[in-house]
Amino acid sequence: MNELLRKYLNHQWYFGTSSWKYEGWKGLIYKEPYSSDKSFQENCLKEYGTQYTCVGVDHTYYNWPSTKGFAKYIEQTPEHFRFVLKATDKITVLKYPRLSRYGKEAGRINTSFLDPVLFREKFLEPLFPYKEKIGPIMFEFSQFHKDSFNRGSDFVERLDRFLEAISKYKEFRFAVEIRNSNWLHPTYFDCLVRHNIGHVFNSWSRMPQLKEQFEKARSYRLPFIVSRLLLNPGTIYQDAVDQFLPYDKLHLELSEIRAALIELIFHAKAQGIPAYTLVNNRFEGCAPKTLEGIFSTIESKDR
Repeated sequence: MNELLRKYLNHQWYFGTSSWKYEGWKGLIYKEPYSSDKSFQENCLKEYGTQYTCVGVDHTYYNWPSTKGFAKYIEQTPEHFRFVLKATDKITVLKYPRLSRYGKEAGRINTSFLDPVLFREKFLEPLFPYKEKIGPIMFEFSQFHKDSFNRGSDFVERLDRFLEAISKYKEFRFAVEIRNSNWLHPTYFDCLVRHNIGHVFNSWSRMPQLKEQFEKARSYRLPFIVSRLLLNPGTIYQDAVDQFLPYDKLHLELSEIRAALIELIFHAKAQGIPAYTLVNNRFEGCAPKTLEGIFSTIESKDR
């Protein structure tokens, strides 16, 4: 680990990317000679762990985590490294989309939505052996429409019961990411604070700018900060994929969003709480290059 990241860890700042197995990053952060694509996929996390201090784990959104699978992740990363996981959609999706991957469940109501018992048994228990290296577990809620919840307060009531049930699991930290832009109300933040749960500040297609989210949350004492730079607001996900592949260079620089992120990070420092930053390739084209720019700006301010 370089001295810069060591200094950031002293501030309780963790930096990483959304997932890590990108061929386009070879030559940027991956310098080791990998004998095959399989070798790269299975072993590149070890090299990644020398460059960053956390990583977003997206695949747990689609499948329950396994103790065996995480055992290898733990072996490949240093003690200070943290995994920031997305909770499975079996907990966070109210009605399954009509997509082929959902099979016969497509289009049906999810009877496991916000089920705290199932969440503990299938998601948390496999992770208990590695709890020291698990960062915030994020509940990503896709945008709800009026046929799901008439009002944001209806969602918060349901969320409140779930958070009440899981907040007793002190071994883990939890954060909520919502994608209904008009639901960032005091009742939502009050619910998070009451249960010591974090909010995920997300730069995403149909969410307010990061700075606006911060202004809405500024007065609340959150236990930590999680920021995810996913997309430039107004951008369609597939358009970003098509434009930015293979994610080996920057295509744009979203300076205002970067500035808002850095304000969030320094706010966390002033509050004495951890800050976790995750950058997606679809944000500016190349997550490692975005992080380079963020580090450069931080260094100009943190002297």
